[in-house]
Amino acid sequence: MKAYLTYAINQNGDLVHVDSVANGNDCGCYCPHCKSGLCAKNGGTGEKMVHHFAHLSGSDCAGAIESALHKMAKNVLKESLCLQLPNRLNGIRGEQLRFDRVEVEFYDKETCLRPDCIGYYGDRSLWIEFKRTHAVDVKKKGKIISAKIDCVELDLNGCELDPNAVRKFIVEETERRIWIRDNNVQIREAGCGSRYVACRYEYDELRPVKRTFAKDENGVLVNLLDDEVDLNVHTYFCLACGRELSIDVNETGEYSFAHLDEFVFCEDDLYLREAAKNIIAQKFRTSKEFNILVPQNVNCAEKEVCVFFNPNECLMERRFSYNLKAHGYNECLQDFKLPGRKSKCDLVFQRNDGYNDAIAISIKAGSCHVDVDDEKLKIIEIEVLGHFSLWTLLNKSIGETSTSFINFKRDNGKTVSRSEIERGVLKFSLFRSGKYYLETVSCSLVNMRKNASVMELLFTEQIENWQEQDAKWYSLLKCYEQKRKACYCEICFFFDKPIRFYGVSEAICKRYKTKGTPHYPLREMPVNCPYFKVDKSLEEMIKSRYGRIKVIQR
Repeated sequence: MKAYLTYAINQNGDLVHVDSVANGNDCGCYCPHCKSGLCAKNGGTGEKMVHHFAHLSGSDCAGAIESALHKMAKNVLKESLCLQLPNRLNGIRGEQLRFDRVEVEFYDKETCLRPDCIGYYGDRSLWIEFKRTHAVDVKKKGKIISAKIDCVELDLNGCELDPNAVRKFIVEETERRIWIRDNNVQIREAGCGSRYVACRYEYDELRPVKRTFAKDENGVLVNLLDDEVDLNVHTYFCLACGRELSIDVNETGEYSFAHLDEFVFCEDDLYLREAAKNIIAQKFRTSKEFNILVPQNVNCAEKEVCVFFNPNECLMERRFSYNLKAHGYNECLQDFKLPGRKSKCDLVFQRNDGYNDAIAISIKAGSCHVDVDDEKLKIIEIEVLGHFSLWTLLNKSIGETSTSFINFKRDNGKTVSRSEIERGVLKFSLFRSGKYYLETVSCSLVNMRKNASVMELLFTEQIENWQEQDAKWYSLLKCYEQKRKACYCEICFFFDKPIRFYGVSEAICKRYKTKGTPHYPLREMPVNCPYFKVDKSLEEMIKSRYGRIKVIQR
């Protein structure tokens, strides 16, 4: 059904209905959008033609109805002095707010903005913006947010050009309205308060990167979450493309920088890389100390006397803090090309004595990464995944997360106690009942003997999970050699595990029908079975695999 322009502006600037003015060209009304003269077509009963306004020029005006609706919404709010607020950003249902007075299109000198309406209640105020074709643009949002002004936006699209329908929409409904800024709610910044939330956010490739870092007109790096960023005083520019930015807010109330030109293409990976470089460089220039956490290996203090010591397993990695400035590093060079290299390094820390002991920083931000391959150069490779990674670089030392240290010394000669390393030792225990148990215990607890066991074996080398069955066979063979009382079914030539229904296997004795042995031997734990025979192939396999492994028997 065609929408008709039924409201227009009279000579006093008031919004009037077509039936309240004279018929024809002498109605004295003009279009609320293009301001051209109108003709009132309100003659007759209205049965054949809806009463409406038409342009004297005969042309259609696409924005006439939207402009009339916009004007009507402002009038309704001023008359009703009531607004149903959107739901709060913390999930609480918005309340119905009653104003003492409402001003329409008041010019705010501080922000140089003219909101549609300002509602005053008590000593507070609220800006109200009515959306027609376009929402509040990002520059206006940024100025409102910078000035810390409470503001909501109501979407009029879908409203009828009828005062009663508009009044119901403004006063009663909660849909089609959002907060641009809500000072009543403390928004929890994703990425700073919860590591779990941050990591989930960072690995969501479909979600755009939250941009909170930029440079002002003086080239100073600013962080939207921590700094007093004010668009009414400063101008801000993108770290990646250099274009002008504003402040935007998403549906959950999180603030971020956004390009003034919403159609500009600017890669998130490039932003992350440039932001990381600028954060590190600024921290180095402005901090008295600049610590990096270098991973180094420490060995067990009992390595000289412990029979279980293995240089590849009896160690642990610890990160030791080094203050680069205390070690003579006094300069951080950004996008610097070291002598003899073909490409620039993202960052280089150097001493007064030159580049011999320089440290290069390589930022890995998705596809935006330049490999640094040099056997002599110390390299710190930092992976930047999103907003939380940048927050970590800003607030913590390099090396706490997602960092690789290349060509750094790994062993500093320090040792720690055996209990700190807690290397796992495979321990086999045989009990008087004939049952046995294989477990991995801490090397500091291997001397704790189970009273009920008749034999314990300790394997000096860790055995992979798939070899644990082999360890059982090895232990049973050792018991058999020493004629210890045990159930030897699992190393018996007649022991079998046939596959049953649904892929389930069950251990049986292949001689149970002819010789009267137990059908399911492991359930009954037969000891001293007269029909026992060692599986020679199994014995040979175990000897070949475990010939080099030292086993301690107790």
